[in-house]
Amino acid sequence: MGFLSCNAETAIATCDSYNWEHLKKKKKKKCELTRPFELREFSYADLHAATNGFSQENLLGKGSHGFVYRATLPQGRRSFVAAVKITKQSEAFASFSAGSPAENEIELLSRVYHPRLVNLLGYGFHLDQKKLLVVEFMPNGSLYELLHCPKRPPRIPGLYLRVRFALQVAKAVHFCHVSNPPVIHRDIKSSNVLIDAKFNARLGDFGLALMGHVEDVAAKCTPPAGTLGYLDPGYLAPGDLSTKSDVFSFGILLMEIISGRNAIDMNYSPPSVVDWVVPLVKSGNYAEILDPRIDTPEDDGILRHLAVLSAQCVRKTAAKRPTMAEVVDSLTAVYKRLNSPIWNTIRRRVDCVRDSTRVAARYEPLDDSMEAVKISRAGSRRTRKVSSITTVEAGSNLIGGKSIHHAVKAKSIGSFAEIGYEPLDPISNQVGPGMGPRSVGFGTKMPTVRLSKSRSMGMMNSTDTRVKNPNGNELEESKLLVDQVRGTLKENS
Repeated sequence: MGFLSCNAETAIATCDSYNWEHLKKKKKKKCELTRPFELREFSYADLHAATNGFSQENLLGKGSHGFVYRATLPQGRRSFVAAVKITKQSEAFASFSAGSPAENEIELLSRVYHPRLVNLLGYGFHLDQKKLLVVEFMPNGSLYELLHCPKRPPRIPGLYLRVRFALQVAKAVHFCHVSNPPVIHRDIKSSNVLIDAKFNARLGDFGLALMGHVEDVAAKCTPPAGTLGYLDPGYLAPGDLSTKSDVFSFGILLMEIISGRNAIDMNYSPPSVVDWVVPLVKSGNYAEILDPRIDTPEDDGILRHLAVLSAQCVRKTAAKRPTMAEVVDSLTAVYKRLNSPIWNTIRRRVDCVRDSTRVAARYEPLDDSMEAVKISRAGSRRTRKVSSITTVEAGSNLIGGKSIHHAVKAKSIGSFAEIGYEPLDPISNQVGPGMGPRSVGFGTKMPTVRLSKSRSMGMMNSTDTRVKNPNGNELEESKLLVDQVRGTLKENS
């Protein structure tokens, strides 16, 4: 270990032996996306016992292709809770090659795994060959229930939690799009977003998803599918399918998250959330989009960012829509702004202080000398080109009962005015006889303003040397009074 000596008291270590062990450690690994467990094939007897004979008490809900039951499955000495999905009767005898929703989901989820997905744990078969899927259990229901069923959740999720849900779903969709081969979900909606035990959002129900490139034969032969209200209007034929179709559905979901409205609600006019949100975004009325049940964020830019992003996702032209990677980046920026309230508060206070300072500098009552200094400094130091002569009231003498104001030197860099005093009569400085309160003696000095060279514009020539005082009187009028006084003195002499 060597040291670079700086002086007698300090030194810089070029090799820190104390932290050597920490430096040798590998960096923190990224989130592991490989499946941490193997898929299990459950027997029908185990699933029947785990769901208590598929009883009504264990029924969690109805999915796109069947019913979902709560199951308690044994695992060694312990047990774990899972969800068992059973297909509909009409699809009971669908062959694997026919691509039933259950089989499609088993095949797809057996190849991909992500913490933001409702992952597959195993599968089984019913006695009549119905497909049974065993997936992760989500104890907090769906996002649809949180937003639209206020009786079930203890409270309405606030904006912070909603943005986190949107970001987590965006990451799940982005993972599907960048998988090899890519996965297009085709059924992104709030009822397919489930909330786990840690109150994180998971994307589920891959019954309509397609794995593969859009130019593949399977994708070209699959008819359009989705949910009304979330379905891309440009997706009218198999050849129209792309990842931007999922972007459109996510844009509808984001509008639903922000506003708390259903994708289609006949209680409102217009019933479509897109037809309602997009005009408000174009007009800049972002506050009207926010769910009235939650508080408005103090940072106005957050709501504007979310509203504009949702409008970009639902553009009619698919090529103009952002990618899910861009959506993730935008939501990450919004989430960070919401996640740092202390810094937002400091920033807002700094802005308030800055604004109040600007207002005070503009409107605070100042005396004339201070204002002259500020104006001259602002005009010369910023531009360094424009020369200005600033005159203010520094003092006054009475001539014929009127006030003559003196000009003081302005603290300007470009030019300045100098004060000079000349006697009224170079011969005598005595006060003449018969001087009343409206008369001025020879000892009174008249202020004359002389222009010096300007550093930026050379010699300043001016034909009009009149200087106005705050009362609107001109110096020439004062000179006329002086001439009248002189004439009166000569007549008296």
